[in-house]
Amino acid sequence: MKDDWKVLVREAARQLQKAGIDEPYAEAEQLWCAISGTTVTDWLLDRGKMSQGLLQKYQAAISQRSKRVPFHYITGTREFMGLTFHVDPRVLIPRPETEHLVERVLRDASHESLTIVDVGTGSGAIAVSLAHFGSPLWQIIATDVSEEALHVAKDNAKKILSRGEIRFVRSDLLSALKGPIDIVVANLPYVADADNQGQNLMPELSYEPPLALFASDQGLGVIRRLIEQLPAKLASAGCVYLEIGQGQADAVERLFQAQGLQVLQRTKDLAGIDRVVAAKKRDPLWGQEP
Repeated sequence: MKDDWKVLVREAARQLQKAGIDEPYAEAEQLWCAISGTTVTDWLLDRGKMSQGLLQKYQAAISQRSKRVPFHYITGTREFMGLTFHVDPRVLIPRPETEHLVERVLRDASHESLTIVDVGTGSGAIAVSLAHFGSPLWQIIATDVSEEALHVAKDNAKKILSRGEIRFVRSDLLSALKGPIDIVVANLPYVADADNQGQNLMPELSYEPPLALFASDQGLGVIRRLIEQLPAKLASAGCVYLEIGQGQADAVERLFQAQGLQVLQRTKDLAGIDRVVAAKKRDPLWGQEP
């Protein structure tokens, strides 16, 4: 019957509500459209096609979501910077906040020949977005310590980009690269390990790779290691842009200063939280008399 899909979605929404999903009906409807490969308008106009296979796939998806499997792992896709990326449990799901990081680099970087390194690329969202929207003169390198994450990133680059301008390197931060690097950009793990033991984190986070989420030293352990590598890797007047967690900006800027880097203006997210901190390598002649 014409309205059978509405009944299914309403029942699915009740299941999701019992599981603690914040917007159960919206997610139930969105999953229905994702699984069926159609839109709500198609179904309202009776253009959608019901089948036993579709019903089974939808019920399986609702069962997964009821167990708090992340929505985007179920659908296998995530929109970022207007581009569609494949995501699965091998990589962190790109967050909207990270778009501020990409937008800051796109705004600041010149269109000249630059070497830009995305450290801890994961799904490749940052590197691919920079390659897609940035200058064709940029040489973009994406690193990750996880070979599995690099496979996902490479596949996303092949699917989205018309030119293969990204070099993928398995590396612990910048250790496998020689430099000089003009721009380093990174969304590294910044959730404190202690939080991983508590009860305040969303259940969905338990499905994402811990290596991409959690860090020691109040969430600054990996960021600290990267900053310590920067003086030897950055070009003269090279820049670094980091996404950070709430309340970490002052500490990260002190880490920059300890390595002789000049702190640049912070970028806030839509909630008014300092989300991107940046720094610049001082020119060797900086501060000297002419």
